[in-house]
Amino acid sequence: MPAAAPLLAEGGARFAGGAENQVLMLARELARRGHRVGIVAFGGGGGVPLRARVDGVDVVELTPPRTRIPLVRTLAFYARTFRVLRANPAGVIVQRAAGIHTALVAAAARLLRTRFVFASAGLHDFDFASWESRRWIVALYERAVRSADRVVVQSLEQAALCRRRFGREPLVIASIAEPAAPQTGTPGAFLWVGRLDEHKRPQAYLDLARTLPEARFRMVAVAGELDAADIPNLELLGPRPRAELAPLFADAVAIVSTSRSEGVPNVFLEAWARGVPALALAHDPDGAIERERLGGFAGGSPERLAELARELWETRGDRAELATRCREHVTRVHDAGPVADRWSEALGLGGV
Repeated sequence: MPAAAPLLAEGGARFAGGAENQVLMLARELARRGHRVGIVAFGGGGGVPLRARVDGVDVVELTPPRTRIPLVRTLAFYARTFRVLRANPAGVIVQRAAGIHTALVAAAARLLRTRFVFASAGLHDFDFASWESRRWIVALYERAVRSADRVVVQSLEQAALCRRRFGREPLVIASIAEPAAPQTGTPGAFLWVGRLDEHKRPQAYLDLARTLPEARFRMVAVAGELDAADIPNLELLGPRPRAELAPLFADAVAIVSTSRSEGVPNVFLEAWARGVPALALAHDPDGAIERERLGGFAGGSPERLAELARELWETRGDRAELATRCREHVTRVHDAGPVADRWSEALGLGGV
């Protein structure tokens, strides 16, 4: 997981995406059980150095090539990655999320005569061609997934896509949600956390804040610029480590997702673990929000999103039953113990 480097750097965790946080949480749980686990991540590129171990997990540093010549850089990167994997032999190699790394890791695993497991990180992994313009990378990626020893997905929705796209029967393993203290008191603001890109549709959240001037909104915006000076009830915050997000979740009326699609967002799990509902504009993973009554789903309608938000704002001081449902769902579906059991099966790990 090359992009996990911010979580593995000296000086403590920095901001990283949901897929990277999931990989580290799973690795820690497997290490706690006595298995030897390592994460391969970018390092040595002039930034903060990586730690050797994090919570019992070995950190394997992969130094990016210095050259910027496209083809030369790709070949150098492939060669370095293979050398790193060969120097750190493993019984199984897991690669998560669609990308240029997938085919490389699959090929390396075959050459090293070890098992290769591909793990999805979201719906975009089943429509890679829509956001990767290099057709050769798409073709190699799809071939790698089809040839994997095991494919792991996060949800039934992803399982169906995997069957259609790759002709593979995957193993469905829920994402991990770590325990958190339940929310206390009356929450103060809606919360949106994510990257400022078109897929996440941050503008829809700004529109929601404008529609509900009586409510308060917070937005943790990553990697981009946003003009929200005309929205007095919106507090715009910069990126921060996961630990520093905890007080924001603890004071959230709801965690809001305006994305076109998601996997199983970490922000939902962080919220539900505290008894905080989710409010989604366009995507409800496996229909859990509606089926389990874990917040509100607008079905793509901004008007419905505003209605649901207004209701959550007006009832924010009296929602004990909603909070209990959210916390019980996390315990039942996303507890680290059962999730790690399923991963142990996927990886072919024996007892400790």
